[in-house]
Amino acid sequence: MKEYAPCYIYSKKMIDEACEELKRELPGFDFLYSIKANPFEPVVRTIASHGFGADAASWREVEESLACGIAKEDIYFSCPGKSAMDLRNAWDKCVLVADSLHELTLIQKMAAERDTTVSIGLRVHPQYAMGSGTVSASKFGVDLEQMDELKKTLAECPNVRINGMHVHLRSQVLDAETIGQYYEDTMKTAVQLMQECGIAMEFINFGSGIGTVYDHVKEEPVDLAALREKTAVLMEMNKELNARLIIETGRFVVCHAGRYLTPVVDKKTSHGTTYLIVPNGMNGFLRPAIAALIANVAKGQPVPGMEPLFTNDNEFEVHVLNDAVEKETVNVVGSLCTALDVIRNNVEVNKSEIGDLVEITNAGSYAFPLSPQLFSSHSIPAQYLETEEGLVRE
Repeated sequence: MKEYAPCYIYSKKMIDEACEELKRELPGFDFLYSIKANPFEPVVRTIASHGFGADAASWREVEESLACGIAKEDIYFSCPGKSAMDLRNAWDKCVLVADSLHELTLIQKMAAERDTTVSIGLRVHPQYAMGSGTVSASKFGVDLEQMDELKKTLAECPNVRINGMHVHLRSQVLDAETIGQYYEDTMKTAVQLMQECGIAMEFINFGSGIGTVYDHVKEEPVDLAALREKTAVLMEMNKELNARLIIETGRFVVCHAGRYLTPVVDKKTSHGTTYLIVPNGMNGFLRPAIAALIANVAKGQPVPGMEPLFTNDNEFEVHVLNDAVEKETVNVVGSLCTALDVIRNNVEVNKSEIGDLVEITNAGSYAFPLSPQLFSSHSIPAQYLETEEGLVRE
C-alpha cells in the first residue's frame, strides 16, 4: 500500500456485510444512506446495490445519488436553508423535504409556475427529546408548536401536497431502548400531523442514524435484536397508516470499513519526545486533530460528542504497519505549519523507520469530506474501494 499513500482504503466486503446486517435485523424498514458521511462514488454505488436510498443534503448529492443508480423516489433531499436555486436544481429528481414554512412557499411558487402539483415531505422539530435530553431550539424543521401557522401556510399552497414526515434529533446513539422509544414518539407525531393537518403519511423518515462503536473499550454496539423487538409496536401502528418506514443509516455502514494510510517522512526527538511526521495529517484526515485538540483543552474531563467532528476521546486506533517487535511511545503529527496538526500524542506503536506506513482506523465516515485539504496547497489523498479484484478508484 505504500505506493498509494496518503490514501483512504474502504473495504467493500465490510460495507456489504453492514448493509445486509441492517436489512436482516430490522425487517419492515427501508434505509437511506447519508451521502455526506462518505460521498466517494464507488462506496455509494456499493451501498445502492443493496437497495438503499439516499439522504441528500445538497442538490449535488441528489445528482450523485442519481449517477450511482438510486431511483429518484428513493432520494430524499433534506437540509435547512434550501435556496430557490437548490430547489430548481433538484426539482423532479428526488423527494423534496421542506425544512421551513418559507421553503413551503418557495416550492408552491415553483409548482404554480410549472402548473403542477408536487408531493413533498416536511421536516418536523418535535415536542420531545431523544433519551434524557430536553427539548430546545433548533435550526432544523418546523416546530410542532407552530401547527396553526403550518395549517395557514398549507392553505396558501394549493400546489403542494405533503405526503410524509422527517424527524432527526441525534446521531451516534448506541442504546436500543433510547432509539426504539424515539421511533415510537415519532410515529405518534406522524399520526398527530395526519389527524390535525390532514397530511397523508405515505412515508415516515425517522432519521437518527444508528450509531457505531468508536471506542471498543468503553462502548457496546447497538443491540439490533432488542431494537427489532422494540420496533414491533411500530409495525402494528403502521397497519392503519401503511406508510413507508425509513431509517437513515448514518455512519453504521461505512465507519469501520475505512482506514487512512500515510507514510512516516521524518522522525525526530525533542526534549525526550519522539515525533513521527507524516504528510496529510489534519489536511488529509481532520478528525484526529480535533480529538487531540479537545483532549488538550479538556485536561482529562469527559467531553460530550460534537457530531460529526468529534465523537469521543478514543475515536481511532493508530498503528505503524511493520513487523517490529519493539514498541515505542511517540507523537504522530502532520507536516503543516501549526502545532494543532496532531494525529495522536503519547501513543504506543511498533518501533518505526522512515518510510513505514501509519494506519488510522474508523476512517470510513465523516473523514475525507470534512478535512481542510486546501490548507498549504498539499496534494490531496487518494481514495480507493478495496474489492476482491483489487483497488477501485472511480
